[in-house]
Amino acid sequence: MTTTPTAVLIFMMLTALVASTSAAGGGVLCDVEKDLVIWQSLGEPQRDESAMYKVDVTNQCAGDGPCAISKILLRCGNFRSLVPVDSRLLRVVRPGVCLLNGGHTVRQNSNFSFVYASYVRQNLYVLSARCQ
Repeated sequence: MTTTPTAVLIFMMLTALVASTSAAGGGVLCDVEKDLVIWQSLGEPQRDESAMYKVDVTNQCAGDGPCAISKILLRCGNFRSLVPVDSRLLRVVRPGVCLLNGGHTVRQNSNFSFVYASYVRQNLYVLSARCQ
């Protein structure tokens, strides 16, 4: 019997699904797309016509079991800030990819924020993350 690429893909998807379920109830621990929320708000314009932006990151998982999220990588384009951003909170790891919170866990119902200054708003989107 030969293994087709489709069969391998289905096996990998099922393996990932089983790995992301809790042992007790069998429910999914978290859904990164739904649970991890990134909000940006525009602050005061600066004298040089740049603006301060505040970024709030929240793990709003409402599950019964633990649903921590870690190793969060963002698509961050050509991220640059006119003021230093704490590298423990956001760090460019390669062009277009930033590591959030130093890869550490963002626990259920917790949040953190950071501020950056730029002439344009930086688009920040979740590229990948790990549910724990």
